[in-house]
Amino acid sequence: MASEWLSAQQATNLIQAAGYPDSIDTIRRRIDAGKFGEQGKDWYKAESGYRYVTPTAVAEFIRKRKVGEQ
Repeated sequence: MASEWLSAQQATNLIQAAGYPDSIDTIRRRIDAGKFGEQGKDWYKAESGYRYVTPTAVAEFIRKRKVGEQ
């Protein structure tokens, strides 16, 4: 697993800073839908319900949005 994880809120902040107005609820749904890569590798959902993603997965998500793949 990655040594650094971002919370869903941190991921949302990065995505919003890139110019996309997605809410945290939208990002949570996209994480659950697998839009941030492979579960257990690129993201995971803790028993508490909190979601965490790797910075690399967030960067890839933004890149795909920019080229219209998401």
